Amino acid sequence: MKKAVGFDQKIQLHQLDFIANEISRMSSRDALYQLVDERLMADIGGAKSRVNARTILFKIWFLVSDDHIELRDRALAMYQRGTPEEKLILHWGMCLLAYPFFKDTAEQLGYLFHLQDEVTSEQIGRKMKGLYGERRRVEVSVNAVLSSLRSWGVLGMEKRNTHTIPVKINVLSSDIKKWLVQVMLIVTGKMVIELSQLAGEPCIFPFELSVLESELSGNQLEITRQGIGRLLVGLK
Repeated sequence: MKKAVGFDQKIQLHQLDFIANEISRMSSRDALYQLVDERLMADIGGAKSRVNARTILFKIWFLVSDDHIELRDRALAMYQRGTPEEKLILHWGMCLLAYPFFKDTAEQLGYLFHLQDEVTSEQIGRKMKGLYGERRRVEVSVNAVLSSLRSWGVLGMEKRNTHTIPVKINVLSSDIKKWLVQVMLIVTGKMVIELSQLAGEPCIFPFELSVLESELSGNQLEITRQGIGRLLVGLK
């Protein structure tokens, strides 16, 4: 069975910002559909491409799975008072939850950037086709994710088809750290992650994450000790 792809259209930050801002103001799903479609007309001329973009935006922020509603609602609350950098982190986490293809692309980029300073489009394309098959849809979606990340400023391209990380974004808010760690545990399927290893998780490669034990206290996460000085975090 072929793995679902889905993320097949470039998504811009202001589009993500728009739907995150409007969710609480709209009285119905249909009203939000209409509003988002009208907003997308300024960016996307083709009707099919506009439907694709709207579908992605709704899956990220509105039509979330039941298991992720609490995380989405917390993200929306933090979004309203967040800085532009914090809003980007929240968008990133919601993309990880919504689209395994996005998560896998980010993860493969993270692995490659751990080994080298530059990653070519061909390299990441080969990695993703290895995971999802030699399909045109995979190639289209890799390009969609890469172009989205460039427009978000988390990937640079100084040479043609060659990507770099311009500057890593520090995750400073304790509430967002806690939320992001919960997201990471869910999307990676890991039972626990060592606190000292959180920053090295490849799916959050554009971000600098340093977490203290005291910042992860709460109802969703559990800290355990293993041996001398090893702290592990997992879901309760």
